[in-house]
Order: sequence, then C-alpha cells, then structure tokens
Amino acid sequence: MSVTKQIDEIASGIADVTMELMHDSIDWQIADFPQDGDEYDAIHGEVMFHAIEKMWMRIKKDYYEE
Repeated sequence: MSVTKQIDEIASGIADVTMELMHDSIDWQIADFPQDGDEYDAIHGEVMFHAIEKMWMRIKKDYYEE
C-alpha cells in the first residue's frame, strides 16, 4: 500500500471520529436553545458548518504563513 493511501485512510478515520465528537459537543453547547425538530437540526448544522470553516481557515492560514 502506498504512503498516500495510508495517509488517506488515517485521515478518513480521524475525520469520522472528529465529526462524531463535534456532533456530541454541539449537542451539549446548544442544549439551551429553545428549539427542537427541524429548527434544532438547522441550528446544529449551521454550528457544525461554521466550526469546520473556522478550523479550515486556521489550518490554511498556518500553512501559508510558514
């Protein structure tokens, strides 16, 4: 197996675990929002999107500053 394929498999596993942890963390963080059902799912999805976007921007910034 090539190194690139190994790195990709490791990254996929980490992404899966990280998404699961983020999902649980977001549930905890937005527990006080007075929403449920579709509205709760929309808030949850929005928080997830923005959190991932912020992580990507930090990584991109660090990468290009080196």
